[in-house]
Amino acid sequence: MKPAIAATVILLAATAAARPVKEPKPVHGEGCVQAGVEARCLIVRDMRTGTLYDLLFKDARPPVGLGIEFTGVPHEGPTSCMQGAALDVTSWARKETLKCAPGQANRR
Repeated sequence: MKPAIAATVILLAATAAARPVKEPKPVHGEGCVQAGVEARCLIVRDMRTGTLYDLLFKDARPPVGLGIEFTGVPHEGPTSCMQGAALDVTSWARKETLKCAPGQANRR
């Protein structure tokens, strides 16, 4: 490799390595858990913003029809659910003040 090209490659690599990695901004919401159109997919429409989320859980999953409050980060890459903004859920809790039933919209 020519010296000028090698220096350019090294400079580009150093510039890329020096860029700070942006941590994904956490998303917080609440709503009623519903079944997605694809098997094993859970979706929630946030009560405050109206945004539809495809919630991806690593551990215990809430049952369909439960009102929850959740926090997550945007999911990297595609999912099989194809509904809403995909979030990797970092925490969730039952929300007693939400009255939900399977297949019904959010209610307070």
